[in-house]
Amino acid sequence: MTAKPRSLTAQILRWHAIAVLITAIAVAGGVYAFLDATATTIQRQTLHVHAQAVRQGLSRDAQGRLRFARDTTSSAVFAPGGGFAYLILDRRGRMILASQTASVLPTAAIPIGPEERFFRRQSRRAFYVGTSMPAVIGTRAGDPVWIVILQNLAHPDYIVDDLLAQFLLYGMAIVTPLLLALLAIDVVIIRRAVRPVRQASASLRTGDALPLDLRLADDRLPAEVRPLARAVNAMLERLASSYRMQRDFTADAAHELRTPIAVARLRVEGVADPALRTALRADLDSLGRIVEQLLEITELETVALDMAAPVDLVQVATDGVASIAPLAFRAGKTIALSAAADSVLVAGHAAWIGKALGSLLENAVKHSGDGTRIDVRVSRDGTLAVCDDGPGIGAQDQSLIFHRFWKRDRSAGTNTGLGLAIVAQVAEAHGTDVSLRSQPGSTVFAIAFTPLGTTAP
Repeated sequence: MTAKPRSLTAQILRWHAIAVLITAIAVAGGVYAFLDATATTIQRQTLHVHAQAVRQGLSRDAQGRLRFARDTTSSAVFAPGGGFAYLILDRRGRMILASQTASVLPTAAIPIGPEERFFRRQSRRAFYVGTSMPAVIGTRAGDPVWIVILQNLAHPDYIVDDLLAQFLLYGMAIVTPLLLALLAIDVVIIRRAVRPVRQASASLRTGDALPLDLRLADDRLPAEVRPLARAVNAMLERLASSYRMQRDFTADAAHELRTPIAVARLRVEGVADPALRTALRADLDSLGRIVEQLLEITELETVALDMAAPVDLVQVATDGVASIAPLAFRAGKTIALSAAADSVLVAGHAAWIGKALGSLLENAVKHSGDGTRIDVRVSRDGTLAVCDDGPGIGAQDQSLIFHRFWKRDRSAGTNTGLGLAIVAQVAEAHGTDVSLRSQPGSTVFAIAFTPLGTTAP
């Protein structure tokens, strides 16, 4: 089973949401890395400054022992309970001098080398950063010491790590609503961007009939969709051209057949056999009827007719019933007219409404069976209906009977298969359609025209 393709809007929003999320994570990580690197640089500088201060305060007494003369700043920095501590180590890593808070970190964990080194270490109680700087104190060359400055990162006075953690927490809390707002704005932008595509798609949904002049206006479409619109327009142009050629061929053929049919009718009169002459007349009448109906369909499709003139639907129905009544009576059927008013005015073309009614009545007389009652009804709302109590139309045929040249029984030579197609064409020309309800014992064809007014009986 093929999965239903997602909409263009959904795909764009999905990938944009993923891109925004990745960007947000990358930006947050980049800023965090920058701040962490900046904090590390500040730590290095601070530890180096304190190491230099300790270096300046160191001296040796007459016995060569080290002494640390604290000034006011050093006393405050290395005070008990503060975040900093110092150690003085010899080349074997043994502690010579130390502040009171320096004993928590083993001296073996402190690197000793020829150059100043920055390091990070963790004890059981805290996490430390520090620097180890070699120095020669006094005049005894070759006997260096190492000045070690430690900073306790778990000390309450150290807030850089807390600031970084808070930045990630509150940064995401601020960025997340902004990203959601950005996605909402994206929805509006994308909907506006694809609106011309939706409008173009809606213009193609015209029902069953496709106007010959229908084209997609590609000037407002996005550049990515214009090639598709132009291809659709080219296809519509080819369809319209093909349809016009077919229509012109039908009209030309019908016109050209009129003369041969007229000549054939004259020659039929010279046939000596009465039975053959009668059969030939019937065949020519049927052929002539097909030609006339083809010309009527062509006229409906090509000639601009006034379909909005006032038409008295009751009068059209009266004329139609009077015209078909002799044929109905000869076929053993009854026909009646019932009108809800003396006059029901609708917008339309009287001649074509009359032809549509004539086709419906002719269809009822020919196919409703013996002893059938045919009723023509005109409602106040402008609906014209032809009803009969014949055998009905099968459900499988109801969707086909309005197609041109369709016949349930192909052997029925008197049925042209165009009458109901003309009815559907007339209804379409009046901006409506033909409704059909049929079951055994009841068949109703109805056309709802636009009413203009009624006159009470």
